[in-house]
Amino acid sequence: MKWLITKTFKFEAGHRVWKQNLTYGRGSQFTEGSIQNKCINLHGHSYKLEVTLGSDVLSDQEMVMDFYHVKSALKDLIEEIDHSFIIDRNDPMHDELKTLAEKYGALKVFSVDFCPTAEALAKFFYDFLEDKLKKANLLGEVAVVKVTLWETPTSKAEYSNYI
Repeated sequence: MKWLITKTFKFEAGHRVWKQNLTYGRGSQFTEGSIQNKCINLHGHSYKLEVTLGSDVLSDQEMVMDFYHVKSALKDLIEEIDHSFIIDRNDPMHDELKTLAEKYGALKVFSVDFCPTAEALAKFFYDFLEDKLKKANLLGEVAVVKVTLWETPTSKAEYSNYI
């Protein structure tokens, strides 16, 4: 891609990595002693989402795409996920949390079909934006190059078909 633009969004959300088990798996050999699976607990983050779009040609307005339009493409999804609890429909707690949310109206549940790790959420946003471009007949002129999701100031996940 000759030109790249990046738009940043911020939102607050809770989740739990219900599949977390630090006693085995990739990298477990680096950890010794007592291990706490902290992310299996309900917790939240101040997320920062960066979406990068690219094109080999600029529009007649000499842009990849106006930042306003990038914001508009993601606005409804960001509003829906902001201040929600992101939970996998396969999580054993899903149905009970949905019931509690309906009973008390004090929990906004955002259900997904994957364990909501930073990596999986980055791909979720990537796929969502790519689908938006496809439906607007812009895919081909403009591509989603990369989505970066920051969970904390020191931890991020990136998803891209171009890396």
